[in-house]
Amino acid sequence: MLLAIAAVAVLVWMFYAPGPRVREPVVTRAHQPELPPADQLPGGDPSRAIVVDSPAVIDRHAERWPCPVCNGSVRCEHHRAELIAGQRQRVARVHCPRCGFERDVYFVLRGS
Repeated sequence: MLLAIAAVAVLVWMFYAPGPRVREPVVTRAHQPELPPADQLPGGDPSRAIVVDSPAVIDRHAERWPCPVCNGSVRCEHHRAELIAGQRQRVARVHCPRCGFERDVYFVLRGS
């Protein structure tokens, strides 16, 4: 019985003991991290569009890469067809629900 009381006391002390580690936030971010240059982001501009076989796979491809800001997963909100520099491309709008980052990802259909 005495051993059980001692064990409970140790657990209570571990969780409720005052100290600076309890009061500090787990993650402190001094500033917003910088985005990588556009040439490092897949499909970041029309000249480096990602080649796909079908528009049906664009959502899956657009959501493949994590958010460059917080490394969370992104969601494809929609994609549309556009004529860019005489070439028909698909532009997917991706959004990170975690940090709010948005960007366009460019795709071109194979054989277009």
